[in-house]
Amino acid sequence: MSHRLWFRVDDVLPLAEHAAATAAHSTSRQQVRAGLPDRAALIWFRDADGDWLTSNGVPRWYDADGTEHRALAETWTHTATGATGNPRPADDGHGFLPLHTTFLDVRRDLLDLLRFARRHRMHWFGLHPDPTSDDTDNRYRISRDRGDISPPLATWTPAAVTCDVVGGGAYRAMVAPGYTTLGRTGLLCRFPLFAVQRMAAHLDSLHPGGMPGEHPRLRFDGDEVVIEWEHDDGLGSRWVEHDRVVPDANRCYAIGAYQWPWVLVPAETTAPRH
Repeated sequence: MSHRLWFRVDDVLPLAEHAAATAAHSTSRQQVRAGLPDRAALIWFRDADGDWLTSNGVPRWYDADGTEHRALAETWTHTATGATGNPRPADDGHGFLPLHTTFLDVRRDLLDLLRFARRHRMHWFGLHPDPTSDDTDNRYRISRDRGDISPPLATWTPAAVTCDVVGGGAYRAMVAPGYTTLGRTGLLCRFPLFAVQRMAAHLDSLHPGGMPGEHPRLRFDGDEVVIEWEHDDGLGSRWVEHDRVVPDANRCYAIGAYQWPWVLVPAETTAPRH
């Protein structure tokens, strides 16, 4: 089991801004259980598809397909048991996350923390399930790289994997059999340094003929791997840092973990393996 739920700051901050900007706020089961009055908040809830954050602002925020706009905490799923890496709340009231909280010290409240994360390229928001961890300033965490990536009991097997994000290139990886990600279809992979270096070279070769935002690029910053995407505003394009990946204890990198849909390369393929 992971210690936290992990969300992309880019997914969570717009929800927080929505809740903070609306004049009214809906009453949720989580708020009633928490015993708190109406106030701007994020709501953490769980359904059959996973763990989500949403805004309690009114008017509600709906996507084009009519579903409520929300942010998903991606994690691993153990296919044999259905267990996932996300910790469960001990009480529904733990899912009510006020944006404005008065602390006795100089800590930021949740909205300020998320805004700070965006300004300083902190890509990940980690939520501890226990609200009493507020007392030790441990409930909310922001980070440039994601935590709780690997299942603690997983074994790892060598394999060749690919995904559309890397233009179909095939790469050597260590894969966790019996675990999936991304809607229970993607693989959880860790890549040795030589595979990451070749992945970076392959992605660089795609850009002269590619469209902005079609494929990312990888660059090394010390022993960290920075994942960047090209953004074009109509006047020009620039590369923007999207994520950072740090090496694990075995000097492997979980490139695209919980974001890229890695799959096994079919045995009969003739695609080169990097």
